[in-house]
This record gives sequence, structure tokens and C-alpha cells, in this order.
Amino acid sequence: MHLREPATRTLADLDQEWKFRDRTWTSDACVPEADFNKLPNVAPTLSLGDHAISLDDDAVAQLCAFYGIPTAYFGRITPAERHYAMNARIDHADGEVTITYNSTGITDVRKPSKPRLDPEEFIRIAHRLFTARSTVLDAWVSPDELRLDILDNTLALEGDLHGGLRFTQNRKNNLAPTVNPILFHEPTTTVIHIPDPSLRIDARGVTPEKIAERLAAEALRAEARIPSDADHLTRLANTPISGDRTTRLHRLAAEHNLPVRPLADITIALSRQEAPTLLDLVLAIANAANAPKLRDPGKRTVRTRLQEIAGAIVVDEAERCDRCYALVEAA
Repeated sequence: MHLREPATRTLADLDQEWKFRDRTWTSDACVPEADFNKLPNVAPTLSLGDHAISLDDDAVAQLCAFYGIPTAYFGRITPAERHYAMNARIDHADGEVTITYNSTGITDVRKPSKPRLDPEEFIRIAHRLFTARSTVLDAWVSPDELRLDILDNTLALEGDLHGGLRFTQNRKNNLAPTVNPILFHEPTTTVIHIPDPSLRIDARGVTPEKIAERLAAEALRAEARIPSDADHLTRLANTPISGDRTTRLHRLAAEHNLPVRPLADITIALSRQEAPTLLDLVLAIANAANAPKLRDPGKRTVRTRLQEIAGAIVVDEAERCDRCYALVEAA
């Protein structure tokens, strides 16, 4: 079993962390000027008119993505080459650019035609549903992704379960934000992501204000189903798989494209149970996401995938073959 570090952040804490005074600058994409010809240990800067902003690694990655420079290549070349490459791409850029920045540096680089929800908007929506003392399991904002996992401390569930919501957004491709229920099994510190295709937001041609309104409405729907999802999970303890645990696991691995490397951990976890149930299988899959080797930010996709597969088993009501567990086609 892999245990997470105890969550100590609250929604109030996160509110302070994500509360920035952002400013937005929009102009022709060829106007900014980058300066990478700095002394050692001095951060490069980007000049927006008379205002120069220091660039950290995330800001440089966002500029590379907007101006079409391969990030890996840009990281390998010298500062002088970076200075030339970035300014050459800027000088020949068409269209406009919107750059959002605050006292800590650049937070966003995008086309003006692609509005995006500010991280603070996710906090405001969370405050409508949760108390300020609600536990934040995970929270991050990067050029690629926003994630907020928060538990409802006022929601009484059976056993050692806690319920909450997961807010996400693919910020790299500026996709619509999403919200899904999550279940947290306290003894194993395991997070289970409950999939619900109906919790979708159509953000095409919609203002950020309307997107936020729709996200808040879907969050209410997601929260309403948490008790029934928790009940589904606990009832899995009534489905034994002791005689065919391997067959069941292989079927799930094939259906959900279970990542290969965590499969060994899952198999070992099941082998330790004398009479494993479907609940044990769900917890073994989701708990594999807590493995130390998956804690690196670059492994977030694998962690999330394991949590989603576990949730898919929880809500699976399909009829299956008694021997091989293949899906039985409807007559």
C-alpha cells in the first residue's frame, strides 16, 4: 500500500495562494521584446512597451508554445542563441497576443480570441459549495493544466469514505473546464475519480462569465451524485473475486488500457488478500497512483488515469460473462 502525505491545505489557504492581481496586455504579436543576454543567475526578461517582466521556466515554455519554438530545443541552446531565436520568431509573428502577468511574472500567453477562466474563478465556484475549512487534496496551475481536488467535510458518507469534486482544465489546448465527483478512502489515502460523460460544458463561442456559470451548475450536479457513488463503492465488498482475480484484472487491463508498469503493484496488492473482493481491486488500482515513482509532476497523467479506471469500475453496471468477464452484448 502506498500512502499519500496528509493533506494540510484548506480552501482558505488555496484562496490566498491563487489570489493574484493579474493584468492583461494585448498588442500585435510582433511587439514584445525578449532579452536573454543577461549575466549568469539573472533571469531573462520580456518587455511589453516600457514594462519589463522577469521570465521563469514556465513563462519561457508558454512563450515557446505561442511562438512555435520547440521547448526541448530551446532548453539546449545557449542564452545568446535563445535571444536570437525568440526575438526572430517574435519579429515575424502575425496576429495579436494577449499576455497576462502579475507581480510574480507571466501567467498566461494566448491569442485574444481564446478567452480563459482565471484560476481564481475556480476558487469562487468552490466557495459556493464548500466551507473555507474544506480539505484540498491536490491543487496546481501550470501552462498545461489546472487541477483542484477538494473534499466536502460536511458530507457524511458510510465507513471511511469522504466525497468531493475534481475541477480540471486542459490549459495547453484551452479546452472547456470539467468537474467530476471524487471519493477519498481514508485508510489507504486513495482517490477515486468517478467518470460522468453527462457532466460536460459547451464552451464554444461563449464568454468566460458564461463558462463559469455553466461550470458552477455542473458542479452542483456532480456533488449531488456523491452519496450514490459512495454506496456503489461500498457494495463492491459483496462481490468476491478470490478464485478469478487474475482473469478479472486482465480483463480490466485490456478494456481500460491499464498502464503496464503499475500493473505489478496492483497484482501484488491483490495477492496479499486471502479473499479479495471487487472493492479490493478498485482500491488496489487507485492506490497504485500513490506510488512514489508516480509523484513527479510529469507522471500526473498516469496517476489520473489509474484513478479514472478505478472510478469506471465503481459505476460499471454492464452484464458480463461469468467465466471471462467480457461484456455481454445486448440481445
